[in-house]
Amino acid sequence: MGIDFGALIVDLENLAASSKEDFDNEFWNSYEKYVTEYNRLLKDVQSLGFYRSLKPVEPVPFSDQSFNSGFSDIEKAKLREVSNTSSALLKKVRLLLYPPAETKLSKEVRSNKIFVVYGKEDEVSSDVIQTLHKLELEPIIIHEATSQKTVIDKIGEYPHVSFAVVVLSPDDLAYPKEETAEQAKYRSSQDVILELGYFLGKLGNQNVVAIYKKEEDFEVPNGFSGVIWIEYKTGWYFQLIRELKECSFDVDANKLGWL
Repeated sequence: MGIDFGALIVDLENLAASSKEDFDNEFWNSYEKYVTEYNRLLKDVQSLGFYRSLKPVEPVPFSDQSFNSGFSDIEKAKLREVSNTSSALLKKVRLLLYPPAETKLSKEVRSNKIFVVYGKEDEVSSDVIQTLHKLELEPIIIHEATSQKTVIDKIGEYPHVSFAVVVLSPDDLAYPKEETAEQAKYRSSQDVILELGYFLGKLGNQNVVAIYKKEEDFEVPNGFSGVIWIEYKTGWYFQLIRELKECSFDVDANKLGWL
């Protein structure tokens, strides 16, 4: 199951305000709820590979609990810890969803090769390649054939590569022969669709993701069973990282650079 980041932000905003001393007198019921909620949210985010260095909040020891209607100094301090850690995590999550503009690619040699297929070079394909570089993966670009080699020949040069990312873009304008030009829609090029099908057969659908940007009159193919579709929108890389981790890639999302 994916994380609802909109709901996560709302929960963190509530927790960030939880140190205000206007709770009801049922302090421990409220306090334990806030500690449990923060630790759960942190675990959810860490399950995607983010902020592994952040530690859960430790509850106040029973011997330090105050059972009157006020707050002990230790209790107040722990409430501030819940508030401060929630505020810090809230800022980090917002950075993940709205990162600053990209600067430049690292030229460091990477390990863990991954096939990348795209038609036209655009915002989406460039962002996908940059993101893979930042995750310290090495994109093997399958872009076009040469006079000496077919695309399939080029793929055959990398027999140990076991994962592919296919970027779909509106490259061609087409319509069924029984319709007219007015019904024409943009589609990915035939080469890209061929390569998507090839990788699904070669690697298995669990090892192939297809990334697309939702645009008017752009027709995403619907005849592929089991394809992992990722819509290119705010936070798209969360799903890509999750799929990579599920395929046993050792990726650290903190390497994305803006964290």
